[in-house]
Amino acid sequence: MKLIKKILKITLYVLGFAILIVQFIRPEKNASGSSNNNITTQFAVPAEVESMLKTSCYDCHSNTTTYPWYASVQPVGWWLADHIKDGKDELNFDEFASYSPRRQYKKFNEIVEQV
Repeated sequence: MKLIKKILKITLYVLGFAILIVQFIRPEKNASGSSNNNITTQFAVPAEVESMLKTSCYDCHSNTTTYPWYASVQPVGWWLADHIKDGKDELNFDEFASYSPRRQYKKFNEIVEQV
């Protein structure tokens, strides 16, 4: 019984140390800023719609993310970074004007389906 307690204690120390160490390994933040290819440079986006996009979509679908407090806790930060990367690969409002007209049309249809 003492051996099991000792092994459990050592395991908990190692696990705690590992959790502490991974807090220093942080993903790069998504903060490159808006570009000249933003959707608003090519299309007239009403202010109300732009506000909704910034509130609901831009964190994952633009070059600038407002991170929640828990993004600083690993491994949640890694998961969020991957989620944002996938979101930007699918649709990036800051690069929308650089898309081909065909892709823009497709993305508009996908946005309508999501909403």
